[in-house]
Amino acid sequence: GLRAGEILDTSRFRTRVKEHFEFVDNQLRSLFHKAPLDITALADDFIASANQLSPYIRDASGLLHDSLRSGDQVLAEGAQGTLLDLDFGTYPYVTSSNTTATGIFSGLGLGIIPIDRIIGITKAFQTRVGGGPFPTELSGDIATSLRGTGENPWDEYGTTTGRPRRVGWLDIPLLRYSIAINGVNELCITKLDILSGLPDINICVAYMINGDKLAAPPIGLQADQMQKCEPVYETLPGWSEDITTIRRWNDLPQAARDYIHQLETMTGVRVSLISVGPERDQIIRLD
Repeated sequence: GLRAGEILDTSRFRTRVKEHFEFVDNQLRSLFHKAPLDITALADDFIASANQLSPYIRDASGLLHDSLRSGDQVLAEGAQGTLLDLDFGTYPYVTSSNTTATGIFSGLGLGIIPIDRIIGITKAFQTRVGGGPFPTELSGDIATSLRGTGENPWDEYGTTTGRPRRVGWLDIPLLRYSIAINGVNELCITKLDILSGLPDINICVAYMINGDKLAAPPIGLQADQMQKCEPVYETLPGWSEDITTIRRWNDLPQAARDYIHQLETMTGVRVSLISVGPERDQIIRLD
C-alpha cells in the first residue's frame, strides 16, 4: 500500500503510484475482463491531488515526543467503541484495529508512558452499528424515542448509510469490562437529555445464561455466548423535565442525578462530564 510519507519523495512516489495502478490494472483485466486503464493519466491525477497534502505531512511520532519533552499536554481522542476492538471486542463483530486506550501507544508511536487521565465516554443508553450481540437491545416505542426519527443530525442513524442504529439500555457488565481494559479513571456520560420523558429507565446489572446468573460478560466476549445472555435489570424512575438548558449539577432533576449516582456506584468510577445536548456548551462539569 501507499503511505503518506512517500508523497514527499516525488520521483519515488511516482514509481510507487504507477506500480500500484499496474497491479490494479492486471487484476481488473485478468479477473473481470475490463479494458486497460490509462495508467499514466490516472497516476498524474492521483499525484497532483496527493501533492496538495505535502505541507501537512510530518513525522507525527517525532512531533509528539518533542511536545512531551517540552512539557506540553497531549490529548488523544479514540475512534469507535471498545467492543469493536480487534482483540478485546465481540469477535468476529469487530473492526480491524485496536480501539482501546492502549492504541495510543501503537497508533501514535509513543512508548509506554504514564497517562494522566483516561476519560471513558459512554452514552446514557447503548447503541450498536451493524451485526453482533446486543443483550439489552430494544424495539418498539422506547427504541424510537432513544433513536430519534432521523430528522436531526444527532439522531441514531448511520452517518454515511442513513441506516437506523440499534439501541438499548445501558449495560453495566459491558461498561465495567470496558472501564477495566482501558484503565478508565473518569466517565463522560453523553445524551442524558435523550432519556427525558421516559417514566422508567432500566439498567442491565447482570445476565442470565442457561439458568446461571453472571455479573460479568462471558469469557472472551464470545459472540455465540453473548447472544444467549438475557439481561437482568434494575429499574430507576425517569424524569419529565427538559434538561437541555441546564448547566449545573444541582439543577438537574433528582431522578437524573440518581441515575448518574447509580452509574458511579455500579462502575466504581466517578462521572466528571455530562452532556445534555449536541452543542459544545451543553455540558455539565462535575469537579
